Amino acid sequence: MTCPARDSAAATDETLRQHIHDIRGHLSPAMLRADSLALSKDAHTRQAAQDILAALDAATRELSAMRRLLSARTP
Repeated sequence: MTCPARDSAAATDETLRQHIHDIRGHLSPAMLRADSLALSKDAHTRQAAQDILAALDAATRELSAMRRLLSARTP
């Protein structure tokens, strides 16, 4: 017999994994656009692109950490 709490936790973990995956997917176009802007001849545009890329990198690192925490919880 399965434990309802364990089944519920597994379903919640899977839902969270899917949200993490989806969020990374939403960030990908912004990363591609910022990469393109980083090649600009304009120094201000390049700096803005670097700032955006740094923020996006930080967000993806946090999502990766969340995924690792979920994996560590799974028996």
